[in-house]
Amino acid sequence: MTMVRPGMAQSGMDRADIAFDLNGAAVSVSVPPVRRLSQVLRDELRLTGTKVGCDAGDCGACTVLVDGNPVCACLVPAASVTGASVTTVEGLADGRLSALQASFLEHGAAQCGICTPG
Repeated sequence: MTMVRPGMAQSGMDRADIAFDLNGAAVSVSVPPVRRLSQVLRDELRLTGTKVGCDAGDCGACTVLVDGNPVCACLVPAASVTGASVTTVEGLADGRLSALQASFLEHGAAQCGICTPG
């Protein structure tokens, strides 16, 4: 028996057409129904700010906002955000550093995306 894991495409497998608002812009993608939101954001839409650390919802590296609420994108089926508003770390940028970012820069506290996800 062949196991199908999230993110695996299998010929003949149904696909879900999903449309949602992403960082203020309307997007639509066709993906296998078992595809996780984190995979769609990174692999299909090329937004790599959403990191996948533990792939179990424990570390928070994949946190995005869905309709203003923080969720672990590695646990969310992409099809469940149909019609929703999704904001990634890329959508939070306004061209200026936040107070936290400025402090990191001032004190040379830059770390990789694993230690300071997002």
